[in-house]
Amino acid sequence: MIDESAFASRKRAFLDRMRREAEQGRVDPDIYPFLERMNELPWLYTTSSCSGRILLASARTPSYSKGRGFTPIAKWHRAVAPDEILKAAEGHDDVWMLVRGAILHVVVSSAGRARELIELAHETGHKHSGIISVNRAGIVVEILGEERLDIPLKIGGVYKIDVETAADYANRVLLLAKARLAWFIGEFEARYLGNKAPDAKAVREKLRELAKCLWEI
Repeated sequence: MIDESAFASRKRAFLDRMRREAEQGRVDPDIYPFLERMNELPWLYTTSSCSGRILLASARTPSYSKGRGFTPIAKWHRAVAPDEILKAAEGHDDVWMLVRGAILHVVVSSAGRARELIELAHETGHKHSGIISVNRAGIVVEILGEERLDIPLKIGGVYKIDVETAADYANRVLLLAKARLAWFIGEFEARYLGNKAPDAKAVREKLRELAKCLWEI
């Protein structure tokens, strides 16, 4: 059973935190306007967000597990240039380049709202979305993009792939991830915020075309 008072209190706290972090440049600028609009709805609040990212990590294997020698060394929420990668990787023997799609953690006030949100996420290609926890302050839904790329950039001090090629692949996957997130945002705003709904069939066709052209090098 969701405690309405706890839900409202947590919503105020997280909304205040989001705005402070936005002022500090810690919220992705391409998603922040949507987060503000999203949080206007009384039945949800967001706790964390990422619009998609390219990450460099010093690691022997691409694992996020703590205690396994995984250390993030650079992160971009936009297309990255080869010289930025070279500069960040300098001085590290083992470097992986990881690309991840969007991730949003949204707390909702009921099971019905959680189901609606998950169905919308699945409809827009965020197939791995679902409920990750339930507590008195709400039901936590994770909206998770399916785009993922792991590249062993540098092993034992030796580059295993041309950096320009790695940057090209990473930027293409990130572009697809952000396009898919834009579809989710468009559908969400149409359903809950009064905007015009996008043409789902046309969007699917464009995403298929984009996914195909991403690998035409």
